[in-house]
Amino acid sequence: MTTLHLCIATGQNAANFIPLKQLQAQNIWVLETPDMQKQQSAKALHMALKSALPEAQVRILPFDDSTPQAMQAAALQLACEELDGKNVIFHATGGTKLMVLAIHQQLLNLGSYRLLYADTAHQTLSWLDDEPRQEPMVDNVLTLNEQLLLRGYRSSNDTRPAHIQQRASERAKTTKFMGEKSAQLKGFLGTLNYHARHAADGKGLTCELNYLPRAQSPAGNVLELAQQQGLLTINEAYNQITFASTEIAEYFCGGWVEEYVFLKFTGTLPPSQYTLGVQLTQASSKTQNEIDGIAVANNRALIIECKAKKQDKAQDAIYKLGQLVRQVGGLMARGLYISAIEVSDTDRNRAKEYGVDVLAAEELADLSKYLRDWQNNPSTAKTRP
Repeated sequence: MTTLHLCIATGQNAANFIPLKQLQAQNIWVLETPDMQKQQSAKALHMALKSALPEAQVRILPFDDSTPQAMQAAALQLACEELDGKNVIFHATGGTKLMVLAIHQQLLNLGSYRLLYADTAHQTLSWLDDEPRQEPMVDNVLTLNEQLLLRGYRSSNDTRPAHIQQRASERAKTTKFMGEKSAQLKGFLGTLNYHARHAADGKGLTCELNYLPRAQSPAGNVLELAQQQGLLTINEAYNQITFASTEIAEYFCGGWVEEYVFLKFTGTLPPSQYTLGVQLTQASSKTQNEIDGIAVANNRALIIECKAKKQDKAQDAIYKLGQLVRQVGGLMARGLYISAIEVSDTDRNRAKEYGVDVLAAEELADLSKYLRDWQNNPSTAKTRP
């Protein structure tokens, strides 16, 4: 007899999706309350399930939860008219406690019935039947695309094509040096950013510095590396640097931070687990959000925001990132704010409240370690207190 998996649509779809995919469910019914219908949660779950389990039969059924009497009547009708004679697994993770109890009470009368609870915080599946037991969620059940579908989003673009990787690789030495030595570079990165902004705005690719940094200093090494890689030329006689192109000027305006993240992600995470520089479209409202990066590991998401300019307000960016963490990643997601400029203790405390970690200034050198820690255990990755 085919097993029927019964679940309740919820705003946190991963709690339903992960066990359904792990168990390779082929017959799935999703109960949808009026509130969940407005949020289109069941529709988002359906889309993700059809992507992950293309042969599965997925049915969405309305469920009236307006009053205790309505819930009891709906549960009784479901059990007697729809589920009688079927082998049922009830996924009791979604819905209100009262709704779950009403359904559970009626399903107890079925000949074959088991209750399953998914605890995404502890990554476990708990069974309640004749032999109660607990088993772990399988690592990396949830893919990046499925994470987006579950939250009602689609990706409009993906910046992992070969030409992007090639461009980042060609100037990797300069990029990595600026990231790993950002503490020593301090004000010079701001100076470089300022002149690059003027060049990118069409005010001339050649700029005159008050003085050229001395050779073998961190700032001097940046310019030397950039010149060796054809990104700019140095005119020592006039204390001038000339950017190779407007695109290169944009790179020094802040694009290098995103490329630094790209290089570290490429060297740390499998390509299927992340995307960078992505535009997301929410299916229900057509609202678009630009996200510097999103990664998924051990069934949890990490949303990334990169900043390199002094004029960027950290508090605004951190607030926006905190909102995206909840909207795109869900309750178990974290945010990572990456800044070439130091972030104040006030803004760090605010970030902690929003579920956002911070890597700034000299901490950029710790990005690979952070990603490895997060990948191995997404709930315990740490940044500076």
